Amino acid sequence: ELRAWLDDKLCQQGQSRPISAKLERLQSQIQEQEEFQKNLNQHSGSYEMIVAEGESLLLSVQPGEEKTALQSQLVSLRTHWDDLSKQVTDRNSRLKDCLQKAQKYQRHVEDLLPWVEDCRAKMSELEVTLDPVQLEATLLRSKAMLTDVEKRRSLLEMLNSAADVLIEACQTDEDEVRDEKAGINQKMDAITEELQAKTGSIEEMSQRLKEFQENLKNIEKKLEGAKHQLEIYDALGPQACSSKNLEKLRAQQEVLQALEPQVDYLKNFTQGLVEDAPAGSDCSQLLRQAEDSQQDFNRVKERVNECCALMETKLEGIGQFNNHVR
Repeated sequence: ELRAWLDDKLCQQGQSRPISAKLERLQSQIQEQEEFQKNLNQHSGSYEMIVAEGESLLLSVQPGEEKTALQSQLVSLRTHWDDLSKQVTDRNSRLKDCLQKAQKYQRHVEDLLPWVEDCRAKMSELEVTLDPVQLEATLLRSKAMLTDVEKRRSLLEMLNSAADVLIEACQTDEDEVRDEKAGINQKMDAITEELQAKTGSIEEMSQRLKEFQENLKNIEKKLEGAKHQLEIYDALGPQACSSKNLEKLRAQQEVLQALEPQVDYLKNFTQGLVEDAPAGSDCSQLLRQAEDSQQDFNRVKERVNECCALMETKLEGIGQFNNHVR
């Protein structure tokens, strides 16, 4: 009876399901194996009793065919029992080893996947805007996210390593682990690529807005010099008509002539910014600043030209009068 039971259990153990790489299936297999081990332990008492009886019989039986047959039965029984015990022990060991590897891999997946989804959600909030303050804050967030992505690379490497070790240890379901691992790597690569592209776009727009503001301030600064000279001219009244003051105004004329290409460039630059702005962006402030700068430049230029022409005419008349007097 014991021998028949052993043969049946050896057959069952030999037909056990391959060790899975998936944690849920692995846990189910371990539960089955524990039941098998429990059944084996329950029969160990019967086995030890039969072996003891056989050994006792050997001592009382005279040498001959009967004793030889009894010895052969005992050897066969021990061999089958030891084979079954070894197979059960080996499978228990492999199942537990695979379980540890599957749990380690699963922990890495559970650490990384929620972060991946959270990162994708945060990325959707990174928008290019024409508001310099808001854009700078978005750029800082984007760069911080890029830094975080690089830090997570080490966790991804740990996940890949854990997946490879698990695949090596298991006997089935390796493709599911490979596919899951490949999917996570693709998501990480896609996030990195998209985040780099977004950061680049935000950074480019930030630089263009800074250039716009710098050009605007440069034009305003040079216009201030011309405005100041005009204020002096107006304050002096008739006394402003002198060769010295004319030279100063002519100098401002030259400054304004050199400034005109910058004013035209600012206009075209602003138009480019508006065209590249995201749909729905409020471009009114940029356009108003560029338009105000253009109008201010035209007013100052026209006034300087008028004052120069007027002063030249007056000085020419004074010169002719002096000649007549002489």
